[in-house]
Amino acid sequence: MKIVRHALHVFFLGCFFVTTICNAHSIEERYDLPLPLSFFIIGSGLVVFISFLFLFISFPSFIHLERLPKVVLCLSSHHTFLSLVINVVKALSILLFFTVLGSCFWGNPDPLENLAPNFIWITWWLGLSLLISLLGNFWPILNPWTRLFYFFQWAFKILFPSLPSTLNLPLPQFLRMYLATGFLLTWSWLELIYPVAFVPERIGQLILIWTSINFIGMFLFGVKTWQTRGDVFSIYFYWLGQFGCYFYNPTSNTLERRYLSQGLWSVDASQSNTLGLAPFVIAMLSTVLFDGLHGSSAWFVIEQFLLKIFPQWLNHSPYFSGTFGLISTWLLFWGIYQFCCYTAQKYCSTIDLKGFADTLVPSLIPIAVAYLIAHNFSSFVIQIQNIIFLISDPFHLGWDLFHTKSFRPNIAIIEASFIWYLAFFSILAGHIFALLSSHLLFIQKTHHRKDVFMMSLTHTILMVFLTMVSLIIIAEPMTNS
Repeated sequence: MKIVRHALHVFFLGCFFVTTICNAHSIEERYDLPLPLSFFIIGSGLVVFISFLFLFISFPSFIHLERLPKVVLCLSSHHTFLSLVINVVKALSILLFFTVLGSCFWGNPDPLENLAPNFIWITWWLGLSLLISLLGNFWPILNPWTRLFYFFQWAFKILFPSLPSTLNLPLPQFLRMYLATGFLLTWSWLELIYPVAFVPERIGQLILIWTSINFIGMFLFGVKTWQTRGDVFSIYFYWLGQFGCYFYNPTSNTLERRYLSQGLWSVDASQSNTLGLAPFVIAMLSTVLFDGLHGSSAWFVIEQFLLKIFPQWLNHSPYFSGTFGLISTWLLFWGIYQFCCYTAQKYCSTIDLKGFADTLVPSLIPIAVAYLIAHNFSSFVIQIQNIIFLISDPFHLGWDLFHTKSFRPNIAIIEASFIWYLAFFSILAGHIFALLSSHLLFIQKTHHRKDVFMMSLTHTILMVFLTMVSLIIIAEPMTNS
């Protein structure tokens, strides 16, 4: 107990020292650090490492966590009311889908005055990701593509009753989740490198293309198979939602409140099919990190280096350097993760760790959540305000549906110092939650303390590295250090 008490003292002392820094993404105001940045980067790494020692001492077995209290909210008594609410939400999601699609082609050609760019990149992609990360995965209720597909499926059965509405073909096993990973990298490329985000008409074309791909996938392989293996957004939101604090159990029709990240290390999660998940989750992390790197002054140095190696490609293609950087960042972090998993397996003698990289990778989801908050929270808070006036006139017809057309956002709503502190805390907490999740996954595999320690140690080194790198990337654009 003395060891645990001392570890706690050191942990909170380390938190006290490192909390004097923090950062934000997309904030132009610069913040003066009270101490050199290197002090805080090294301090955060030490805090993560001390957290590993604390977790190893405090949670020697999984049985202690099976006794955690669970809050269950029964929904059966409110079934009629909830069904009505859910159906209204589904209808609104369809209405929003066609409203945004229509604004792409018939709205204001100025992207700053058009509903589609703000809704797609800020309200939906960023805002929904943040909410699902904290609350749980409610995307299946909002997903307009499944509702539309079910409608066309119903119409198809009426028109052609003798033909199958879905083929339910098996998705080739060798694809694993590589198809969804490719979609995620492509989506990030469109957001960060190719200027589709600033042209409403191109966004509309992108929506139509993805709708076609989605419908073809659901028709060929079935809705469930496609959403778990090919639909990048369903997979992305599902794993973010596993970090959230609410979970709907369809079997008992109950809403369960759980601890943050519990969905990542619970028994059901550890036994779920994660085949091929590692490259997808690494893409979730690396694309956000590349976003921060791409907007920093360090990227200029990287481009100059690439210019010396690939002068012709860089001069003839304005997207080459960004594409090369995005893919290289993903491959680099995937290689580092695979190396850590390979090293951990070398020290484990009590269990078969086949598919170890895919089994362990859900523990990195808290880092993805942390990066979302650290890199994008400031951009979200400022730009989400634009939806208030954009929604009043989505088709550029002079409407003022909600009497908000004259509203303009307050860009000074948050200070750089606040965002800096929030970013630091989110990154530090995210890596500690990742350590917790990985440790609890380890002790479900084996009770051999030495094997758990060696596997956790390898993973901890990766966590320390990611903590320090992410803080450096966040700090560079906004700190006077």
